[in-house]
Amino acid sequence: MKAVPMTTDSGTGGRFVRAALTIFPLGLVLLGAGSFVFYFNHREKTEQRAIKYAAGLRKDLNEADLKRYEQVFADTLNGPVTERVKTLTSFMESTLGPENMGYGVRLLMDKNDPNAAPLALDVEVTGSRKPRDLIVVVLGFLPSLTTMDNNSVSRSAAAFLNIAHSLAGQAKTRSIRFVALQNMSALKPYYEEDVSPQERISHMLLLGAAAEADDATIAAAMHLEGRGVVLLRPSIASGDTQSMLESASAILKQVTELAERL
Repeated sequence: MKAVPMTTDSGTGGRFVRAALTIFPLGLVLLGAGSFVFYFNHREKTEQRAIKYAAGLRKDLNEADLKRYEQVFADTLNGPVTERVKTLTSFMESTLGPENMGYGVRLLMDKNDPNAAPLALDVEVTGSRKPRDLIVVVLGFLPSLTTMDNNSVSRSAAAFLNIAHSLAGQAKTRSIRFVALQNMSALKPYYEEDVSPQERISHMLLLGAAAEADDATIAAAMHLEGRGVVLLRPSIASGDTQSMLESASAILKQVTELAERL
């Protein structure tokens, strides 16, 4: 019996296979590049919408809000100790959040006790040109066991929130991050969980109980040794609300100037 010759052109098939081996990887590369372009364009448009929305909620520093925030913190800190953390973190999350200031609030939870109140929370005004360069404003919102009293913490917390509100939707050259901590022991897990290796902190402004932590403790918690990070401890004047407003205005000016550096 004669063998029936194959009708498939092996030369054509080989050329097809070779072409496929060349074209398919190229297509994957182009598809991957296209997806990256789509992702970054989509993210940029999303961020722009978020900034515009937050800008509509922005509010200048004012005595009324300072007084209101101070009173909330003073009442809570002078109340039952067991309710302090949950009440204040819930208040700050709501106040800073999308409905009031337009921020996306990030919570740092205790891995050993997920039902506990957050160890820390933060929000960010993302920089327009150097988004990975950070100016960090840190509030310790529970008084320490040494010299910090409830009134001092309440004034600092009021300034912290009012300054954050005045910067909502106002993108600067560098990013400004507002971080509220239960206590300074939360600083290390905050750094490990919420500060990426690509981000560089140039200045930290320490408010409330955070101002009592020494430089060595902060440097060790955030691995700042030898990085040239400047630690600042601006004070909030005691007395009438007008004095608080002047102090908050001075801090706002300082933060803005630092964030606008090239």
